[in-house]
Amino acid sequence: MQLNKTNQGAQGVAAEIAEVASLLWQKGWAEGSGGNISVNVTEFYPGIHIDFRSYPMIPLEVKYPAIAHHYLFITAKGSRMRTLAKDPGAGLCLIKISKKGDGYQVLFEDPESQLIPSSEIFSHLAIHNHMVKQGQGEKAVVHTHSHELVTLTHDKSLQSEARLNEILLNMHTETAFFIPDGIGYVPLQTPGSQELAKSTLKSLKNHKIILWEKHGCLATGMDVHEAFDRIDLMAKAALIYLTGRSIGIKFDL
Repeated sequence: MQLNKTNQGAQGVAAEIAEVASLLWQKGWAEGSGGNISVNVTEFYPGIHIDFRSYPMIPLEVKYPAIAHHYLFITAKGSRMRTLAKDPGAGLCLIKISKKGDGYQVLFEDPESQLIPSSEIFSHLAIHNHMVKQGQGEKAVVHTHSHELVTLTHDKSLQSEARLNEILLNMHTETAFFIPDGIGYVPLQTPGSQELAKSTLKSLKNHKIILWEKHGCLATGMDVHEAFDRIDLMAKAALIYLTGRSIGIKFDL
């Protein structure tokens, strides 16, 4: 996608996505094409004047009426965070949701572009639909593969939301202060599936950050930086716990 240089608002969001993509890569949380990001950018596309008939409508199995006519940036399938950090336009799709919320179009300013949205698009659409209905102003979703958090899900004794929060919220004072609702937990599901999207949406009713068993984590925020911060805080708590165990500390929790 080539970003329209006259749309400064959209350019600003793309720049923020690039900054977070760089952080994810530096953290080691974005191996290969791992992870994806999306942001609702509808406010920056008022009264857009293009012939939408030239863009194929891709039908959806599930309707998302709250985001009908909305515009989203979403990272492209196969895009790499390290590349996105340098050139966000090369790895971002701009999609428009249909008037009934039952399909979407990928809008290209470059007619030769072959980008298609992330394979996790179902989870992203479900979450954006939820956030708009909630009306709390959250617009960003960040999914990444934090090895610190994923490691915890391999311990069968920690494969429960209650136990994970008992540990993570007690590792560092900042975690409980900034994320009092703790972390949601979704048992192993097929990546990119509707089942994963449904389970994630259910967990988001009580949490702003979700841990997917043996896969990664996902967080929402007013912008991509807030979503990243939530993941970063939880990952630090997980690292403290894992480091403590590695040197023989027996946490009394």
